[in-house]
Amino acid sequence: MEMSAEKKPVAYQVTNDLDREGQHVVALERTGEGARPLKAEIVVTAGANLISLNFDGRELLRGPDSLAGFTGAAPGSPVLYPTPNRVAGGKFSYDGRTFDFGLNDGDRFLHGLVRAVPWDCEEPMADSDSAWVLTWIDFKPGTTLYEKFGFDHRLSLLYVLDSRGLRIHYRVENRDSRNLPYGIAFHPYFNFLGSRQSAVLCVPAQWHMEAVNLMPTGKLEPLDGAPFDIRQPTPVPDLVLDDVYFGMTPDKPAYIEYREAGIRLDMASSAEFTHMVVYIQPQNNFFCVENQTCSTDAHNLYARGLVEQSHLLFAPAGGVSEGWVHYILGPLK
Repeated sequence: MEMSAEKKPVAYQVTNDLDREGQHVVALERTGEGARPLKAEIVVTAGANLISLNFDGRELLRGPDSLAGFTGAAPGSPVLYPTPNRVAGGKFSYDGRTFDFGLNDGDRFLHGLVRAVPWDCEEPMADSDSAWVLTWIDFKPGTTLYEKFGFDHRLSLLYVLDSRGLRIHYRVENRDSRNLPYGIAFHPYFNFLGSRQSAVLCVPAQWHMEAVNLMPTGKLEPLDGAPFDIRQPTPVPDLVLDDVYFGMTPDKPAYIEYREAGIRLDMASSAEFTHMVVYIQPQNNFFCVENQTCSTDAHNLYARGLVEQSHLLFAPAGGVSEGWVHYILGPLK
């Protein structure tokens, strides 16, 4: 009887650096003969930003040149909450209340409230199957965050590096007496990993969202024959986009193929992530593919009665709302 091959070792480990150029940085790492090496780095004090995702010696993310003075706003992979991407006029209304986030992008507000502020975290941990760290930020009465978005709650992210890649699990814990309307997104700045033409993108959405001056109108446009149809693998340099897609489903995740590097990244997610924003411009040495739970300007679309198109989510009073994104890394199929 033939004996099965001995299982090759895989090890998971963490590094908790409390002062790297003045920042608190957590590293999660997978090593060993039985796995291709993978390392993720999160800057807790700068928006819990995922600044590095290094697979088999190749850096997928465009990170900051230095951590000194880095706020987390960009690059890396900023966390966009509770309003992913743009808010028209910086304002929206919900349940008889008006929320004013101000203006930071011309006549609108961009990218939420939590990407450029310090977060907290628990001690990072590892076992034989994974490495992980739990990070969080609180919206408490008396804080600037609560003044902007007046719901008493906690947003937490659990980063888990496992045998398949990096999983990010979000949780909105609503301590308030009112339902909390929110959206969340992750905004990775991807490198090309070789020639630009060798990066190929596929986003199998069901619809494209019409936009005027980058703001969705709420109209859903068919993809068939359109220049923005990327339901089939398309070289990234062939695209010029700053667009919102709708109708993403867990059984058909977006993916990136790095054909020169021989790497495939699947951007799997839970059903909460119905939207995808794609940002590709020819002058940039990066491109962005952003899993979102909602549309750009979701709160204002929802207020206009566009419930499905906005896909605004709600954490119930005294309850919890959660979901996940899993960056699955492996060789080209």
